[in-house]
Amino acid sequence: MGALADNSRLNIFVDLEGRPERDLALESDFLDRAPSGAVSLFLYSWASPVVVLGYGQKIEDIDLDWCRGAGVPVYRRMTGGTGVVHRRDLAVSLFLPAEHRWAERITGLYGLFLGALAPALEAAGGQGQNLVDPPRSGRNRSPICFEDQLSDTLVADGRKVVGCAQARRSRAVLIHAAVSLNLASEVYAGAFGVSRRRIEEGLGEAVPGGRAEEVVPFVEEALAEALEMRVRHEKAPEPIELAREATTGDLARGGRE
Repeated sequence: MGALADNSRLNIFVDLEGRPERDLALESDFLDRAPSGAVSLFLYSWASPVVVLGYGQKIEDIDLDWCRGAGVPVYRRMTGGTGVVHRRDLAVSLFLPAEHRWAERITGLYGLFLGALAPALEAAGGQGQNLVDPPRSGRNRSPICFEDQLSDTLVADGRKVVGCAQARRSRAVLIHAAVSLNLASEVYAGAFGVSRRRIEEGLGEAVPGGRAEEVVPFVEEALAEALEMRVRHEKAPEPIELAREATTGDLARGGRE
């Protein structure tokens, strides 16, 4: 992947004009083929709206006909949780060796990760606070990520602005955050068959009016400081064929489940 297994450096890959099929395949590569001991951060953003479902989420949770008619692609990520609409938002993916001190506990990793993201958002001109005594995840979760406020959440004025999910392998762990920067309430409403008001009551913007490229430096700095690492910028590679074949493709256009 081009990242050296150097435990003193945080290898950072940025793709702010990317394609969802490529970036999701890259996440698979980073997690499954990361060099032992390497810590990597992958930051990406997509200009056009995309619906991304959790790994085990039911396709029936969304209106595929609406998505086809609106030209909104639908993909499935490799982490759990529920559906998110990305449109000029910021995706933050941190890859850790399984033996890394942050990766020991699922809830502990959420706390450490969000503990670095919250001050980064504040420094960028926004806000995001942890929930006080968040509820445990139940079986009857909303199909829309931003309607669930749990330990994997940052909120601003009572609305969710950051949601997280994890994926774990024998060698590495991925923790992923969707940072809301653009309130795509009309896309959420159409894709999930709910009212825009319902979306706007539960979802906010972490940095109102902020752009991904403006927020990225603050996220990089905050995570490097929290991990006690030096920043090393790398060019994002092309995903290998194996990972490309493993992605689901656009479900709205007949991609396989």
